[in-house]
Amino acid sequence: MSDDYESALEEKPLEFLTSVANSGGSCDGQAVVPDGDRYRCWCSCGTWNVQSATQAEGLRLARLHTSTTEARR
Repeated sequence: MSDDYESALEEKPLEFLTSVANSGGSCDGQAVVPDGDRYRCWCSCGTWNVQSATQAEGLRLARLHTSTTEARR
């Protein structure tokens, strides 16, 4: 791997969130966070915001959202 390789997974949290905030409505970042006994799930596109019973279900829904959004482009 070259020294100039970059990955969003290697960014600091603030750098990642800043890049997501500046994404201009695209699906650059999804979040699945605990909220009581449920999980809140949303996307940087601003059009997807759901709740799930488990983290695994939230991640599945996020993948489904991004795959259907990508198909519309």
